[in-house]
Amino acid sequence: MPVEPSAIGRLDKQDLVKCLDVINRCLKIATEEEYHRVIMDFASWMGFRYVLYAYTNATYANGYKIDIVNLSNPEEWMDEYRRENFLLCDPVRIEMEKRLAMNANLSFILWDSYDRALSDREKYLVRRRKHYGLEYGCSVYDDSENRDFAFLVSFADKKKKPDARTEMMCRMVVSHMMICRKKLDMLTLFNGMTAKEKAVSEWLVKGKTNWEIAHIMGISENTVKFHLKNIFVKLSVSNRQQAVTALMIAKYLSV
Repeated sequence: MPVEPSAIGRLDKQDLVKCLDVINRCLKIATEEEYHRVIMDFASWMGFRYVLYAYTNATYANGYKIDIVNLSNPEEWMDEYRRENFLLCDPVRIEMEKRLAMNANLSFILWDSYDRALSDREKYLVRRRKHYGLEYGCSVYDDSENRDFAFLVSFADKKKKPDARTEMMCRMVVSHMMICRKKLDMLTLFNGMTAKEKAVSEWLVKGKTNWEIAHIMGISENTVKFHLKNIFVKLSVSNRQQAVTALMIAKYLSV
């Protein structure tokens, strides 16, 4: 749920200004490097050393893939996490999926504070996580309104414990971090197209037929079809309507 105004009022002025700064920077970010810097600055401000985020990258066709981006977790821990396939039994993932099933689109998860008993495998994961210094932690996630994109970011530390301040600050910024991540992905896809493909895309979004695009651009219909095929591949879509949807989102997010 969104942060209540009364909760925001409980943040001190510096924390509130920091959240507003993160939101403002997310609106202007143009590169992944900038994006990661903003997240790490935010984590440092709150007092956390270890940061990781994950998101479902919508393809605008059927299915999606999960990208996990490690910003500062120990590499040894991440290697073990992948090797042991811990994602399957990660209590944070399980908790997130449970809440999403109950339509909790934005939620804060305090690690190791679940309303159920963990399995032996989950307990083992927690022990191994703590072995690498991730003693305390939390995750906050948001899911887009039409559920085509979800984003989760986790903060952890050996000594710093998440508290009410942590939760309020995370809730304030996570939606903006999600939108920014989606924007970067869409712009990457769009910018991967050639000048001719972008030109065809402009007319495609305006509802022009292949014949009309060919006439406007002074090329053959077969050439238009060739460019459309490449556009579909680069946008990871399978038909014209999906391409239009993706292109309109890219245009909207780049404004």
